[in-house]
Amino acid sequence: MSETATDSSSDDEAAPRGGLMPWLRLMRLPTVFTALTNILCGYFVSTDSRALPDVFGQTEFWLLLVSSALLYLGGMVLNDVFDYELDCQERPERPLPSGQIPLRSAATLGWLMMVGGLGSAFAAGLVSGTGYSSFLIAVVLAALVWFYDSTLKSTPFSPFGMAGCRFLNIMLGASCCGDWETVWGGPQVMIAGAMFVYILGVTWFARNETGTASLWQLIVSVLMVLSAIGLNAWLCHRTDPGNRSPAMGAMLALALVAANIVRASIRAISSG
Repeated sequence: MSETATDSSSDDEAAPRGGLMPWLRLMRLPTVFTALTNILCGYFVSTDSRALPDVFGQTEFWLLLVSSALLYLGGMVLNDVFDYELDCQERPERPLPSGQIPLRSAATLGWLMMVGGLGSAFAAGLVSGTGYSSFLIAVVLAALVWFYDSTLKSTPFSPFGMAGCRFLNIMLGASCCGDWETVWGGPQVMIAGAMFVYILGVTWFARNETGTASLWQLIVSVLMVLSAIGLNAWLCHRTDPGNRSPAMGAMLALALVAANIVRASIRAISSG
């Protein structure tokens, strides 16, 4: 009798769990807010609005947020779809290999979210009256997300793919500031470029921190990150030469980030 109950309990524990939680785990929902901050950054620096209530009152801003969120979450879902066979061996507890979510359902959701992200970007361009800039940037971003998930992430060039996604995401946030030339002619390009260098350096450092990298690789990645932080600090000062509260706060935050990176770098390089 007790053995039967034990077997039944084991079967219940091994059975796939349904509900909402597996889907949230598949999408890695909490991480989406990093993408949304890119949109806020791009939108804020590319427009004359300097108050959050003004920014939040713009319909195109919310459409860009939806576009970025759907592209990001769709990319997360497709990441696990493309990694299904690998996860079956190395991460069997993930929602797809554990059977909590059917593979086909996940693939369908991922592609629908990508299409929804493109549609939201297209709508943002219509609402703002700025043409197809938002849609075109979203198309390139979606293509890069797909290429990263399917191919690039398993190559040495994966940091460039991740950095490129962040670059394009900031530019997506700035895509409603005007026509195509205006979008690519403002300070948002330099800020997005600094983000590209920063993410490239951080990703490269994270890949090499395991001890398999040479000393020069670690040093180069740290220098890339610090140079990007320095560029962002310079942009803050240039935007607000008087160093009023917002700019000074941003520069102090960047200084703290730089200090933490230097501390972690010294520890990693010393141990290597």
